[in-house]
Amino acid sequence: MSKQIGTEETALATRNEFSSELAPTSAQAEKQFEIQSAIIIANKFRRDEDAAFLALMKACKRLSFAEQSSYSFPRGGQQVTGPSVHMARGAARVWKNLQYGLRITRDDDDSRQIQAFAWDLETNVKVTAEDDFKKLVQRKNKQTGQTAWVSVDERDLRELTNRRGAILVRNCILQILPKDLIEDAREECLKTVRKGVTDDPESARKRLIAAFGEIYVDPDMLEVFLGHPVNQCSPAEIQKLRGVYQSIRDGQSTWQEYANPAPKNGPDKGTINVSDLKPGTEENRGHGQDNLDQAAKPAEPATERVSACSDELYSQLVDTIQNAKEVGVAKKKIDDTIKNYTGPTRTREQLKDEEVQALIKSIADAAEKIGKP
Repeated sequence: MSKQIGTEETALATRNEFSSELAPTSAQAEKQFEIQSAIIIANKFRRDEDAAFLALMKACKRLSFAEQSSYSFPRGGQQVTGPSVHMARGAARVWKNLQYGLRITRDDDDSRQIQAFAWDLETNVKVTAEDDFKKLVQRKNKQTGQTAWVSVDERDLRELTNRRGAILVRNCILQILPKDLIEDAREECLKTVRKGVTDDPESARKRLIAAFGEIYVDPDMLEVFLGHPVNQCSPAEIQKLRGVYQSIRDGQSTWQEYANPAPKNGPDKGTINVSDLKPGTEENRGHGQDNLDQAAKPAEPATERVSACSDELYSQLVDTIQNAKEVGVAKKKIDDTIKNYTGPTRTREQLKDEEVQALIKSIADAAEKIGKP
C-alpha cells in the first residue's frame, strides 16, 4: 500500500512523491514469488518414486559414490554407522522436488549460529536444524607439543561452517526421505565396494592409503588399528575403513578417537575382574591340608626401581610416553616400540642411557606424526 505525501508542479513537469512504508520490498516480493512458483511446478510435475529408486540404485553401482556413502565412528566402545552427507545429497537429487540449504542466522566476534533446512515441495513438509559454535579450532604447538584451542582465520571459519553445516543438512534430508530408500541404497553401496575390492584388491588398498594420507594417517597407524598389515585387508575391513575416513573427513570424529577408543560401559559378558577375586573363608576341602606349608610362595613385589640409566633420562622417558598417549598414539604401538629395545627378558627400567635415548626418539617421532596438522 502506498500513500501520496506531496505534489510539486513546474512549467516542465509534475513530480509525485510516494511513501512505501507498507509496501513489500523488492527482495521480499521476489522471494515470495520464487516459493510460490516452486510449489506450483512441484505439484504439476510430481515425482515418480519408482524412477527415483532406480536412479539411486544406479548411482550406488558407481564405485566412487559407493565408497563415500557411509560414515563410522566410535562411541562408548561401539561403532556408530550411518549414511553420509554424500548419500543424503545424492538421494535428494533423484527424489526431486526437494529443496535444502544452509543459512547463517547469527554471526558475532566469538561465535556463529547456522540453520539448515530441507523442504519437500509436494507435501509441504519442512525440517530445520540449528547449530551454535565457537569460532575456535584445535591446533598443536610445535614447540611445546600441547594441543590448544585458537581463534580461526577466514579459511578455517569457512571450513568449520561447511563441516558443521553439512551434518545439519544431512540430518534434515534424512528426516524427509523414506527410511527404506536409504537402507536399500546403503546395502547396494556395500555390494559395490565388495565387488570392487574383489575385482581389484590392490587398487582398492592404494586408494584407501592415499585417502588416509590426506588426513595425515599413515599406513603404520592403520596397521596398528587393524592389527595386521593393510595389504591383508578383507572387503569388509576396507568398507569399515572407508566409513572411518568419511567420518573424519566430514568432521564428525578424529583419528585419536579410533587410536584410543573409549572403554565400553561395564565389563564384557563372560569376563572376570581379577581384583574382585577373594580367598574363601572355609577350610581347604577335598585334599585336606597335605603339604600346604611346602607350597611355593609368590615373590614379594619390588618396592624400588632398579635402573641401568640415569633418573633424569628415565623421567624423560615416562613424560614422552605420557605425551604420546595424550596425542593419540595407540598403547599397542608404544608397547611394541619398547619391546623392540628391551627384548623378551628385560624391562624398560633395565635399559642403558643410549638405549633410553633412542627409545625416547622413536616414541616422540610416532607422536609427531599424529600431531601434524
